[in-house]
Amino acid sequence: MYLLLGEERLGFGGARRTAVLLTVSVALARLSKVLVEDPVRFRARWAKGRTGALALVATFAVLAALWAAVPEPRTGEGSVDVTRLVSGDG
Repeated sequence: MYLLLGEERLGFGGARRTAVLLTVSVALARLSKVLVEDPVRFRARWAKGRTGALALVATFAVLAALWAAVPEPRTGEGSVDVTRLVSGDG
């Protein structure tokens, strides 16, 4: 959510952005529990057969769209080049 709902995209930051991020995160967590976790735990009828396969395909489609929507990390000044990091021991 922090990548998708950056200050540039929302147009505001600070406490308002934090409130939006928390609200969206809690809503998505609730949806995940109801649509994914509970059916697995309670073996819901809709999760079996064609309906279950359709739900799986729809989930993969949403994940692919989310993957495409996440912006590529910025490089340059202010970023960290992880290939140049070394441990404190060596």
